Amino acid sequence: MLRQVRLPGGIIEGVPSGDPRVTVFKGVPYAKAPVGDLRWRSPQPYDTCWDGVRRMDTFPPMCYQTLPGSDPAEFWTRELNPTATEYRMSEDCLYLNIWSPAKSENEKLPVYFWIHGGGMQAGYSYEMEFNGEKMAREGVIMITVGYRLNIFGWMAHPELTQEEPDAPHGNYCLQDLIFALQWVQDHIEAFGGDPTHVTIGGQSGGAGAVISLLSSPLAKGLFSSAISQSGGGLRAFGYGTDCTLLSDAEQTGIEIFKMLGVTSVDEARRLPANVIYEAYRNIGGGFNRWSPRVDGVLLPESTLDCMIRNHHHDVPYILSYTAGEGPGTPAGGPLPETMQAFRIMMDRIFGAEAEAMIDKYQIGTLEKAIAYCQSDVMNSRFISAHAYLQAEANHMRMADYCCEFDHDIPGEDQPGAYHGSDLWFTFNSVDRSWRPFRGKHYDLARQVIGYWANFIKTGDPNGQDHNGETLPEWKPWRAEDPFVLAFRDEPQRKNSIMSDAAADRIQYHLKSYDKSRKRL
Repeated sequence: MLRQVRLPGGIIEGVPSGDPRVTVFKGVPYAKAPVGDLRWRSPQPYDTCWDGVRRMDTFPPMCYQTLPGSDPAEFWTRELNPTATEYRMSEDCLYLNIWSPAKSENEKLPVYFWIHGGGMQAGYSYEMEFNGEKMAREGVIMITVGYRLNIFGWMAHPELTQEEPDAPHGNYCLQDLIFALQWVQDHIEAFGGDPTHVTIGGQSGGAGAVISLLSSPLAKGLFSSAISQSGGGLRAFGYGTDCTLLSDAEQTGIEIFKMLGVTSVDEARRLPANVIYEAYRNIGGGFNRWSPRVDGVLLPESTLDCMIRNHHHDVPYILSYTAGEGPGTPAGGPLPETMQAFRIMMDRIFGAEAEAMIDKYQIGTLEKAIAYCQSDVMNSRFISAHAYLQAEANHMRMADYCCEFDHDIPGEDQPGAYHGSDLWFTFNSVDRSWRPFRGKHYDLARQVIGYWANFIKTGDPNGQDHNGETLPEWKPWRAEDPFVLAFRDEPQRKNSIMSDAAADRIQYHLKSYDKSRKRL
């Protein structure tokens, strides 16, 4: 197997994965550590050289954040982060983990470049469910990437804008990803990969990053296909902003400096990371404040406008979501407890048309309100994916494929197909979960990773799975044939695409997008 690779700085050595036919290189640096004077600067080439062979056998630090897994009572601690507290955390986080099945550097294997979720505020590149080994066994080089998050990835300030006038502004998170993709273009052949055959993929916040890369002219030519899981489409949260104007982001930066008691970027760069992060926590705002910036360089327009105007990169695309991503689910917030709370929820989504929607669907009791909330109409990832597909129906594009994870998730909590449950299947990592998965789940995981691997290899998910069995047909989504593949006990076509209420919500969104487009 290909265990040693020569990079410009010297030779690195990977280690056998659990399956010795796969080599894993953990913590490969793709840029200089963004610390000290490099905090809030564009990523810089990693130019350190070393003698001898450098062994890559340890996962790198995750980006500075609230330490995942630190709350034992949190749903996600047991689910995805049971060992997260054992890992390091630092601003020094610009590293790749690479799983390669290659025996030589001449194999030209396709590459899957995976962007972890966490709302672009948290998360890390080696969570329990990310099994690069299983994807590598499908004949794919698997890469997971670390990148700057929260205030370290999205800081903007007028002084920072003046400091690098020709560079992107406030988009360090996305700059890191583009820089890492450029590194893949330059170096992946040494690992047995094909730089012309790269698929980008991500879930939740990582899917939002995929949308940004699809929208950025700076990412053109760096990938040949894309996958978004529970975060693709038009506005993944179903309402609110998809991007932040640079001028607004700079105002947030001014507020942050006041909180920190500093008057210049140089002063702020000298502060410890924990002090910077505490200011981020205190100012709050989450994704609405700390999201991709429309800076005129990396993002000339919002990702929403880019998608509607068909300015995005034309590559084969998979959009997926799970059936359980609305209120009352682990990532969907609580169900309303009163009709007043329900009306507030409806106002946030439908604005002036909220009461008309309540009247149309005769939602006069809390029982009916809860049933409405538990339907597709309140599954924001369902809505965003199908709004995108309907908007795309007017354009001649490469194939878009759509799927819904509605599988049976076992366990005493009966969580349903919750946000993130699909990851155990797309990475065929059900054996790592605490949940009592059994035969049918293992069969489904084999099929799902088969679809993903086929798509990464050819731009078409159809074909055979790892055992050589032909997978059920997955047709592209078309306006005349809106095909959605449902992953239940086995893959099958979803016969009922959406309710009238969900269709109304999508039409409302497209109408509001159209108004937004006319203003610009």
